[in-house]
Amino acid sequence: ENFEAFPIEESIDIAMRVHISKGIALNQAFLDNLYGLFVCVNTQVPIIICGKPGCSKSLSVQILINAMKGEHSDNYLFKNLPRLYVTSYQGAKTSTSEGVLSAFTKARDIVSKNGTDESIISLLFFDEMGLAELSENNPLKVIHSQLEYDDNKNKISFVGISNWALDASKMNRCV
Repeated sequence: ENFEAFPIEESIDIAMRVHISKGIALNQAFLDNLYGLFVCVNTQVPIIICGKPGCSKSLSVQILINAMKGEHSDNYLFKNLPRLYVTSYQGAKTSTSEGVLSAFTKARDIVSKNGTDESIISLLFFDEMGLAELSENNPLKVIHSQLEYDDNKNKISFVGISNWALDASKMNRCV
């Protein structure tokens, strides 16, 4: 009945179902990141999380990756969800378009090798997108075409993290 309370309750519920090490605070940034990631990864909607260092971006990604092991998960909710297969790409000032495309290809190959198996989700985790945006090679120009496809063929989940907002043409293609 209370629409505004629903996402807050759900984010806390998700946080209670994952393994959170001692000393990790369940602050609003962490809860928001984890909930947004959970929803977007499972629905295969691309997401970019932007924020200053220390606001739980990488931490929330790693915790979700560790939780989503399909039938091998610790929590019954995650046992009934697909298993994540992660392809990581580390952005840097030396990143190239070829490197970014190669990461997308690797992530999509996981899907094509498993056919219509709904028990897996292939995830491309792009760390430090902001650093890649600073590259003189302009490696993020390929992101546009990779995130915009309608045929759902070899669909993957995409998570990018950055310490600052990217240009609008990239940000507008993601949550």
